[in-house]
Amino acid sequence: MPITCIAIDDDPHSLESLVSYIENSPDLALIKTFADPLQALSEISVSTSVDIIFMDIEMPTISGIELASLLRQKTRHLIFTTAHTRYAIDAFKVEADAYLLKPYSILNFIKTIGNLYPNGKKDTNPLTVFEDHYFYIPMQDESGSLIKIDLDELISIENSHQEIEFITINSNYRSAKLDFIKIMKMLKKHPAFLQISENIIIAKQHIKSVLGNQVLLSGEISYPIANSHLALFNSFLESNLLKDKNLPNT
Repeated sequence: MPITCIAIDDDPHSLESLVSYIENSPDLALIKTFADPLQALSEISVSTSVDIIFMDIEMPTISGIELASLLRQKTRHLIFTTAHTRYAIDAFKVEADAYLLKPYSILNFIKTIGNLYPNGKKDTNPLTVFEDHYFYIPMQDESGSLIKIDLDELISIENSHQEIEFITINSNYRSAKLDFIKIMKMLKKHPAFLQISENIIIAKQHIKSVLGNQVLLSGEISYPIANSHLALFNSFLESNLLKDKNLPNT
């Protein structure tokens, strides 16, 4: 089945270029285009969900960020198309999957789609955001800076109060602007990570020892394993125990 798309942009030249890129991509199917964001809101709100919505940010009456917050549930993937880099943090808030900076080439367009659908199919791995083994998080301060998190260096993620702490080999980072639930869902399905409580996810490769219900990680970091997650953790240990096939089972 084709990957269904909607394009929203008040600039006719930008919209025309985007439509051309979509129509020249054999795996994509353009469902509809909108130059008026309010019309897009009205029609998409009551229509069937699509796979991708491409959306400009600076539009009259209602911005793309505001529109995205109202329509995010109507699309599997949200891709912003804009001439301004300053909206990167806002894009995180509405769970954007990609950010195409105008003017973008057909090669950049194809690469962006390829990151979301590496096989050109809808049944792609939901962790394509991690295809390059890293992701970016917005910092908690007002600088608007982004920090790169390398999956190989990530030891654990902890959700506490209004902030999320990312503990890596070299540093700890805190962000109050991320959706922990979304990250949790992605990392829970990632083979390199394991959830040990409602609020903590750890990297398997950084487990150093286990004593009772306490797990020790790299950097002398220690966490208790919640009772609700003990069965899952014990199953992981059992599947990774070094066993002597010559010994009888006990």
